Order: sequence, then structure tokens, then C-alpha cells
Amino acid sequence: MTFPTRLTAVCALAGVWLTAPGCAVPKEKYDRTATQLTEAREALRKLQGDRDGLQAVVIDQQKQIRVLQRLGEGRMEKLFHVRRIALGRYTGGADLDGVEGDDGIKVYLRPIDQEGSVVKAAGEVRIGLFDLAADPQDNLIGEYEFTVEQVSKQWSGGFMAYHFSFECPWKLAPPAHDEITVRVQFTDYLTGKVFTAQKLCKVKLPPLPVTAETRPAK
Repeated sequence: MTFPTRLTAVCALAGVWLTAPGCAVPKEKYDRTATQLTEAREALRKLQGDRDGLQAVVIDQQKQIRVLQRLGEGRMEKLFHVRRIALGRYTGGADLDGVEGDDGIKVYLRPIDQEGSVVKAAGEVRIGLFDLAADPQDNLIGEYEFTVEQVSKQWSGGFMAYHFSFECPWKLAPPAHDEITVRVQFTDYLTGKVFTAQKLCKVKLPPLPVTAETRPAK
């Protein structure tokens, strides 16, 4: 006998005992028993509700399984999803404060699907800036990471402009050289695949302070 069945039987026996003729039950004991009976009925009602909810979940999952079986294992190939990424033509030095000289790099990222169209895909982005003309141990000049929530806010979609854009200001100081390599890694949330792209960018360095060495000769 299952628990709900036993509980129903107890409730029924209690009701018979409370209403049997000739049974003189003290009011306090009657009230306590009536409370217990009410609680038992509520517990039974809750169990029945939980059972109905679980049955609904099972039915829904069975429907999903049948649909997935019908679509077949090749369904992912028919979805529009990222196949590669590209960096937009305007990726490069960015003047972020209006003062002469670039303050960092602005990256325009374009996830591209199997038909060559740009898609707004959910994912994480990691950007590295490299001054490859510097010493190898010092050529990484900045790393930037963006969560999937942050990435979703960087989307621009309009006439001739479909991309994610990210500002990557210099970490400490401007680089020593005006050619910076931008490497971008995009982790696609749909497929779990990681895509990379890189681009060599020209930046405008701030003017050198005037010293005896830099002062133009008269």
C-alpha cells in the first residue's frame, strides 16, 4: 500500500471514529484529532499535486524526445550558428578622451554563420593586445575578458552595421610601437566551439614630451 493510500485510509477511519454514536470524546482530544485530520488531508492534497506535476513533466519530456528523434542528429547543421569570426575593418586605435593620441584599441567582432551572414551569437570574448616589436617577455600589453552578459550589451545592429564592439584601453601606458596585433577568442555558447581571429592595427601614439633630445633643431 502506497503512502497516499495509507493516509487516505487513516483519514477515513478517523472520520468514522469521530462520528460513531455513543463515543464520548473529550473536546480537547477531539480538537487535536480534528487538527491532525485536517493536516493529513492537506498533506494528501499536496502529494497528489506533486504527483500530477511530475506526470506533466514526464509527458513533456517524452514529447521533446520524440521531436528530437524525428529531427535527427543532423539538426545542428541546419541551424544558423557561428562557423568563424572576423574583425571589422575599423578595428584599430581609438581616441577615447579627445586628447591627441590613441588611448587604446576598439575591436569590432563579427560572428559569421555557414552562409556568410553576421549573427548575434551568445558567447564569451577574450581579447589580447600584443606589441610584437617589443621584447618577447613584454610584448603582451593588455588582456580583456567579457562575460556572455557583457557581450550581449555590446551588439550593434542596423544599416550596414552588425557587430559586437569592445573598447580596450591601454592598461598602464601607451605601447612603445605603433603597430599592435589584436587577437580575439570567441567561445560560442550554442556549440561550445572556440573561434579565433587576429589583425595587425596601426595606432596613433601620443606626442613625446619636449626635451633637449626631442626639441627640433633651429
